[in-house]
Amino acid sequence: MVIKFEKEIEIKIVVDEDILNKIKFIKLTPYEEIDEYFTTKKMLDDHTFLRIRKKKGKIVLQLKNITVRSEDTKDCYEADELHMELNQEQYEKMRKMFLVTFPHSFIVSKIRNKGIFNECEICLDEVKDLGRFLEIEGPKEKILEICDKLKLDMNKRDQGDGYAIMIAKKEGLL
Repeated sequence: MVIKFEKEIEIKIVVDEDILNKIKFIKLTPYEEIDEYFTTKKMLDDHTFLRIRKKKGKIVLQLKNITVRSEDTKDCYEADELHMELNQEQYEKMRKMFLVTFPHSFIVSKIRNKGIFNECEICLDEVKDLGRFLEIEGPKEKILEICDKLKLDMNKRDQGDGYAIMIAKKEGLL
């Protein structure tokens, strides 16, 4: 089996009123996203997870691995081969199996407000138990252009940890 990987490049910044004012001209559409992660200690150390995502009436199983962190963005690879849509019955069976197989599981629940600006995906996320974040995803040069145009304070940027790692740390798994 050949596994194809899709590279995802993003930056995540903690949101304050200043950032909200800077992005208010971008049309954002809200929806709920619930991610359940299943992992082992070794997988956590390697920033690798099996994730079941529920959003917009769909359930998707995916392998997620954060493999490269550059100084100014976070690069993440997602395995295409392990990206599959599940129906409710498949979800329930997979979830039961994962809960028995993987010693660690946790949920990341968020309200995501999503739009497009400068060829990038802009997401304003309200993440349960973590707070508000602005995610900008797209080509690295476009992300950096947006940060420059909006005069975003790079000191407020997340240093490479995704929401899953943040929750795992909060729950004492890392």
